[in-house]
Amino acid sequence: MSIKKLAEHLGLSKSTVSRALNGYSDVNANTRKKVLAAAQELGYRANPTAKRLASGRSRNVGIILPAASRMFVSPAFSKVLAGAAALLSKYDYQLIVTTISESQDEQQVYSQLTSGGLVDGLFIVRTRSDDARIKMLTDQNFPFVCHGFIEGFDSESFVDVDNQQAFYELTKRQINLGHTRIAFLDAPIELTLSQARQQGYLKAMREANLEVNDKWLLNGELNEDAAMAMTKEVMSLAKRPTSILCADDTMALGTIAACEELGYQPGIDVAIAGYGDYEHSRYSKPSITSLSYDTLAVGEEMAKLMLNKLENMQFDTRNWYVATIVPRQSDSQVKTDPDS
Repeated sequence: MSIKKLAEHLGLSKSTVSRALNGYSDVNANTRKKVLAAAQELGYRANPTAKRLASGRSRNVGIILPAASRMFVSPAFSKVLAGAAALLSKYDYQLIVTTISESQDEQQVYSQLTSGGLVDGLFIVRTRSDDARIKMLTDQNFPFVCHGFIEGFDSESFVDVDNQQAFYELTKRQINLGHTRIAFLDAPIELTLSQARQQGYLKAMREANLEVNDKWLLNGELNEDAAMAMTKEVMSLAKRPTSILCADDTMALGTIAACEELGYQPGIDVAIAGYGDYEHSRYSKPSITSLSYDTLAVGEEMAKLMLNKLENMQFDTRNWYVATIVPRQSDSQVKTDPDS
């Protein structure tokens, strides 16, 4: 079905149908409604190439992921991307994913994307308190949406999980299970998600009047190797923890491996919990207690915010999502006295 045939079917000019489909304000509301209904009924879809040429826009939304050791594509975040891409595709936008290596200048990579006309908007991940990327995009008035909250953001700029509440609840779970020595292996401290999770952990510990030992609170990369190194560090302390919280499930796997290497039985000698509810968490030995959130919905919300910016759409949007605890074997049967 071409736009010419759609126009003939409706008895309207090709230009009127085109302007109605593209949301121009000079088209009568009833005419637009009639055109959109007929397009849906007859299965009309605009030619993406023609639409790009006509608008002078790329109809691409970009996202730059850190490569190598700082890779961010966890199983959960892959689903976030899938949710965003699926909704964007319904409006003839593509999600373009690329990576940046540690040898590249981050600002230059972002500048090349924004100035080269390759993308119409950008999704930003791993937000930082003092984020030069966001300052640059704001100064350029370039459309962006963040997966992550920064103080001062307006509701049109971000979608996030309430990380503080998530790790407050996860820490409280450990306290309710009888643990008083609770370690937290967090993400890099410059990330806003790391800071929020740490606040939740500290809030729960202080409410319970429990000691907060600085040596139990470490920051590192979101991978198995970093988690193994941090786990060996905290488990070598004279006052070792009986529970270890991890910033994600991949870190929890590294923690399990390190505990086994040290001669401790995960889920029996030490409690372990993670974040993200990855597929492998259900099948590891022991299965991993984790925090789960609606990944696809978060991605869709990011896409809605972006479409509101790029197409002046009026999607109702939601900024905050809640993570819920999925209890499993890794923290269910642990002795809470490390010396017993």
